[in-house]
Amino acid sequence: ATLGDPTIEPVHTDAPPGSQQDLDRFFNKLRTTQNDALTAKELHWGWKELGPKDGAALAHVIANNNKCITLNLFVNEIFEDAGVLVADALAKNATLRSLDLQQAQIGVPGAKALAAALKANTSLMSLKLHYNHLGPEGVGAIADALKANSTLTNLDVGDNGIMIEGVRALASMLKTNTKLQRLDAAKNAGRWGDDAVKGPPSAA
Repeated sequence: ATLGDPTIEPVHTDAPPGSQQDLDRFFNKLRTTQNDALTAKELHWGWKELGPKDGAALAHVIANNNKCITLNLFVNEIFEDAGVLVADALAKNATLRSLDLQQAQIGVPGAKALAAALKANTSLMSLKLHYNHLGPEGVGAIADALKANSTLTNLDVGDNGIMIEGVRALASMLKTNTKLQRLDAAKNAGRWGDDAVKGPPSAA
């Protein structure tokens, strides 16, 4: 065969998500080993430039590390699909106590997946979701899940444009949830919430 021959199979450099090759890429990126990542009691992976392609590897760590109690992933824009993978793995985790997903951009799909996880998870005590574009729908799903959750004590949903519907959902949740000790919903007034009060923006 010669160069340009259509019978030559192209070389695919992207490994299938969750494959060993993908995991090796992920751990090399973080300058750690799979063994260390799966046995650490704390993982501080904030500001590591993780993205959508890292979702499967993150889910692998969350699902298989039965010692880690703190996972910091702040300011890693993994976006919606990876957020769903992380949330699904959280539902299977029985040891993690603190998860920081600030500015992960998981959106409404990620929030709904987290809500489902919170209904199953019995260990998580702190969840930080500051600036994730959750909106009233995403926050509403999480609030609904917390009506039955008896372990989470700290929740940060600040700067998520939750509008009045989201505020009402949180207020309704607090009527029945007796475990939550700290709820941070700051920096929501200056975003979608104000627009909802003032009405739709003018064409100008």
